[in-house]
Amino acid sequence: MKAQKMLWVVFLGVVLSVLAGCVPTAEMKLNLAPQSETVYKVVLETGKDYAFIQPSINKTKERHTVGRAEMVFAQRIESVDQQGNASADITIKELKYLSEDPQGKTLDFDSTLEGSKSDPLFALIGQSYKIKITPNGRVEVIDAQAAREVIKGESSAKKFADRFFSNEEIERCHQVLALMDTKKTLCKKGDKWSTVATSPGGMLAPKSFEKIYTLTDVKEQKGEKIAIVTMNAEPSSKRAADMPEKEAAASFFAKMFEEKDNYTGKMVLNLTTGEIDSYQELLKAEWLAAESPEEQKSDKGPDQLTMGFWSLYSIEKVE
Repeated sequence: MKAQKMLWVVFLGVVLSVLAGCVPTAEMKLNLAPQSETVYKVVLETGKDYAFIQPSINKTKERHTVGRAEMVFAQRIESVDQQGNASADITIKELKYLSEDPQGKTLDFDSTLEGSKSDPLFALIGQSYKIKITPNGRVEVIDAQAAREVIKGESSAKKFADRFFSNEEIERCHQVLALMDTKKTLCKKGDKWSTVATSPGGMLAPKSFEKIYTLTDVKEQKGEKIAIVTMNAEPSSKRAADMPEKEAAASFFAKMFEEKDNYTGKMVLNLTTGEIDSYQELLKAEWLAAESPEEQKSDKGPDQLTMGFWSLYSIEKVE
């Protein structure tokens, strides 16, 4: 009887080990190969909407602002050290820039259109800069001086180049946030990790979000192993490490509004090539305040002030 019981224990152990081995796993890191070249398109966009609706006097006032930069670039890995840190040369192939202020004044540039060569921003096409990329997706600028200095003088084009090719913005373009806070390299389907981060610049008031990343799938696709990571963020009472020391004056003003926000993301990591196939994070927020004026007629609704904000980061492989 004891021997039979022992056999069942051994059998159960074997079954459990086999089942455990069937759970899909993924090495959650970049594994960039020397001399490899990939072409990506990155998009950075923020926007604000403002609407003041006054039914009592049949009046509506609206404003809209947006800033969008889109760059297609070639990423060539020059070398990789023993720790897996890659030295990458980034060459600008295409560039688009759109800016619209509350008064409707617009700046619009697209290097793919005829006639764009006469715009000062076209001088950025073909320029390069160098960065270091760690296996967990952190980025450090090695040299971007040439890209910053190709446009001379004082102009809106020069201001854009200085801002877009600052160390902070370059890191923002290339870093992989979904990998930076993983507690372990080898993850199995269903594993989660999180970080507390401050909201993107431009919110009515800065706030902390807990960003929860989940390895939702590991699958074979066209002969390659692919990992899918999704992100969902919720407002957090914890103070993010990168939260500004002095909160904006609008923080008090923001408490007068009812706020709704939605912060999500998705990463597709090619485990076969060790490269990002695509990655996106999008925050949408809305603030609403409503008040009925004393002279309001019974058949009229309350005055409403609505403000909206969105921030998008997107990168995808195009070649």
